[in-house]
Amino acid sequence: MGFNYGLEKKNFDSQWAVTRKQYEDAGISSEAIQTMYDYDWSVFNATRAYQNHTQEIAAPSFEQSEEAYSPLMNKYQEAISVTEHYRETKSRFTWIGEIEDERLLSALENLKDEDLEIITLYAYEGYDITEISKAYGVSRPTISIKIKRITNFLKNFNFNATN
Repeated sequence: MGFNYGLEKKNFDSQWAVTRKQYEDAGISSEAIQTMYDYDWSVFNATRAYQNHTQEIAAPSFEQSEEAYSPLMNKYQEAISVTEHYRETKSRFTWIGEIEDERLLSALENLKDEDLEIITLYAYEGYDITEISKAYGVSRPTISIKIKRITNFLKNFNFNATN
């Protein structure tokens, strides 16, 4: 449950009214009383902030479904979950994560985003060179040259990785 500011502030003020009277009767200076009040006020605010920003993490019971977990428990569950993928890839290029050849996978991960986009369109999504050139607004030979350059990079990367 959250912090009931109105009730807690009312209790704080009434308690401090009594405490202030006791301090004045004891002969403590008003500056010292104000300093003590300021400290207690800062503790009050710190307690309020703590209670407003803290949630109880209730351990899930067997009867409880995952939907009934607190939002904090759900975040915790996500944080400790193990993912299926060996490597995370850029979201647009998730197909790369399906490649089992480690050398090819490393080579693809070293490509620029633009090159990955072209190779995704060409090899994975099945667009031809003409369609890609129209999408990029460049000539067919430009796309052909880029695809050959990417292919050579992948071949050379794999060759250099084995030597």
